[in-house]
Amino acid sequence: MIIRKVRQDDREALLTSFKPLFNDWDYLPLVIDDWFSNSSKNPIFVACSGGILISMLQIAELSSGEWYINGLRSNPNARPNQIACSILALKRAAEKELKDKKVNTLRYGTLYNNRESLRLASLMGFKEHFRLGHASNPTPGIPDAEKEVEIVIPDNADELMAYFEQSSCLKPVGGYFFTWWDTRLLQKIHLIEASKEGLLFKAIEGGRLVGALMLWHIKWQECLVFSVMEGSDEALKSLYREAIICAHKLGCKSIGMVHPSMGEMNRRQKLFGLNIRGCETVQLIYKNR
Repeated sequence: MIIRKVRQDDREALLTSFKPLFNDWDYLPLVIDDWFSNSSKNPIFVACSGGILISMLQIAELSSGEWYINGLRSNPNARPNQIACSILALKRAAEKELKDKKVNTLRYGTLYNNRESLRLASLMGFKEHFRLGHASNPTPGIPDAEKEVEIVIPDNADELMAYFEQSSCLKPVGGYFFTWWDTRLLQKIHLIEASKEGLLFKAIEGGRLVGALMLWHIKWQECLVFSVMEGSDEALKSLYREAIICAHKLGCKSIGMVHPSMGEMNRRQKLFGLNIRGCETVQLIYKNR
């Protein structure tokens, strides 16, 4: 078994070896060129045996000290013992890379019913960190304004930090927010960057803060995610309308919603006139000590 970092001539093999896992649902073809161009910073490791790719993963730095596994997958045509050996070997390679960078934790996310992905993560020593409800909807038309709740971009993004930290979106999961697959610990820089991009809003009624929203734009997926959203129902509806206006401006084909409570996420979808849908994602953590 050979464990090494990816080479440019691996591109086609990466796209074909793992395709039977997801067929046309796989996101790898959409991100592979970007991953290759950033592979010196965010390395991609592959496990090979007899010239055949057995498994792969990318470890990516999301922000200082925040690392995440992307693209963990195995070749469905490989033997079970090959897969097990390759995953454990990839784990050791990732451990060494993180130790050299003085990083102690690594995280990973998958769907609650993706048994193969959970099995691979378990082999690597990952433990469940928390769960989040996750849903996607085609971008709807812009709804009519129902009530006069003022929506503005904050002058000072810092003012929303404490508000978000106590929200039902973040407090139950220790301050982590969802971008789509990866989760990040909310920091002021995220709010500042969202504000600069026109993706951070607060809802004001009678001069009082009644809600706030931070959006996350996934360009390669043409999706706009409601990463952190909190407020009264009237504020939520007004913030939702502003988000849909953004989605149309950005040419997004879909919108994403997330919340630690599936019940609350579904309630919000109903409040916004969306079809109730969604599933749980399992966010896992590995301590490299």
